[in-house]
Amino acid sequence: MEFIKDPYVLEFLNLPEDYTIPEKEIETAIINNLQKILLEMGKGFSFVGRQFRISTETTHFYIDLVFYNYLLKCFVLIDLKTGKLTH
Repeated sequence: MEFIKDPYVLEFLNLPEDYTIPEKEIETAIINNLQKILLEMGKGFSFVGRQFRISTETTHFYIDLVFYNYLLKCFVLIDLKTGKLTH
């Protein structure tokens, strides 16, 4: 059974495909279409929050979107990047 889809196709957000839009605009479009996103992700997902802070001893990171899958009993963290991943 496929719990987590790969890759995600977010065509319904109606965003340009040139990958130059800011991450914040992608995040806002996802939040505005949250029901469609949850159905696209598969079974058992619930939305937990956005810009969720995770801290190490020296740095704070903010995860763009946090979901919980009650079938897998785990969190799914989505950190949107249009550029190079730094952490």
